[in-house]
Amino acid sequence: MRYTVRDVHIYYEIHGSGTPIVMIHGWGVDHRLMKGCMEPLFQSAHENWQRIYFDLPGMGQTKGRPWITGSDQMLDIILEFIDGIIPAQDFLLIGQSYGGYLARILAEKN
Repeated sequence: MRYTVRDVHIYYEIHGSGTPIVMIHGWGVDHRLMKGCMEPLFQSAHENWQRIYFDLPGMGQTKGRPWITGSDQMLDIILEFIDGIIPAQDFLLIGQSYGGYLARILAEKN
């Protein structure tokens, strides 16, 4: 699926239903890294979780834009993405490497 934030068309996948978990991958990879290591954890009795995997701008199937020049713009895009696909909902964040850095800042802002 795709969700557009400004002129950035974000590729994402949603698996399962329940409380949303937003998965943020690290630098230079894409959503498949998080999906590959996290989905096996949810194959048992943990079906009360909605897992949201997406490609950060400039990685995977989400193209970057020249105006994205640092983490501040990346965070703004992620916040708009989350507000757009799961508006007014509580959610969990899981991040790996650079995605963990972004998740920490997002958690502080929310």
